[in-house]
Amino acid sequence: MLYTNALRQLDMQDISIVLLLIENRSAKRVSEILNLSQSSISYSLKKLRHCFDDKLFESSEGAMQPTARVLAMKPYLQNIMQCINQCAIEGAGQSSVPRQWNITAPEYFEILMLPTLLQQVRSTGRNWSLSMSRLGKDLPINELLASDIDVCFGFGPGYHQRHPLLNYRSLNEDAFVCLSSVPKHQPKTALDIDEFCETPQIFPTPWLSEKNMVDGWLEKQSRRRTILTRANSYHAGVNILLAVPALIVVPEKIVATLNVSPKIKMLKPPAGFPTFTLDMIWSRERNIHSDFHQLEALIEKIKI
Repeated sequence: MLYTNALRQLDMQDISIVLLLIENRSAKRVSEILNLSQSSISYSLKKLRHCFDDKLFESSEGAMQPTARVLAMKPYLQNIMQCINQCAIEGAGQSSVPRQWNITAPEYFEILMLPTLLQQVRSTGRNWSLSMSRLGKDLPINELLASDIDVCFGFGPGYHQRHPLLNYRSLNEDAFVCLSSVPKHQPKTALDIDEFCETPQIFPTPWLSEKNMVDGWLEKQSRRRTILTRANSYHAGVNILLAVPALIVVPEKIVATLNVSPKIKMLKPPAGFPTFTLDMIWSRERNIHSDFHQLEALIEKIKI
């Protein structure tokens, strides 16, 4: 039984709205996350204030500041959302139709994390499928906000433009190495910037972009490298090295997966060469869904 009849007015959208307002402090942002009009947000907030006999949020310095009452309510509202989602998950577990996760990621993720993630999904008995798409030049911000893409993996720090309605988390740090089949590089352990720029290079395109962080770093030095050809994957790029004397730049942690020939020398890049992080990116609206937190927990367990 409900404590008061007024509580009968509430629905799950009202609870979603109040939780997102607590996190974002902005009715406009919440309307964008949920794809609702601001008048719908206002109407829901009016119902909530009536039901709980409290302002819940007060305008202060251009933001909606939560009252002590609504902050005290927050864990109970989160529990309601988790329980409802769990009911849906239990039902989905009895269905032959898997829960499909739409994931956008570069080849780096597919090589180092996807196999382990699939293994964990299988071992936990979840009826999930993972639908992968290749990361493009820009983050798929609109698709993330519209929930057409559940989670995206990109590079940092600062490589992609940040958006206020998205969450970002760094999962892994890595550096680059140079793999070279150029004969004069064989006695060396490292390249200087002149040697690096003058050597014909294989440009791997593990995500769809005309440039990458290496080119951005070179532009800051007023330098450019010589691109011999482009390859669709790191594996294809390394294979090309066996046919022509050239160089390819790859993340250090994937070298062990590439079956590199003894004829190819691994070299340190020029001093000051960029490093990077692999970042997980998702819409803040996902934070109220318990099944997403289950996916997030599996991803965070992966150590590379």
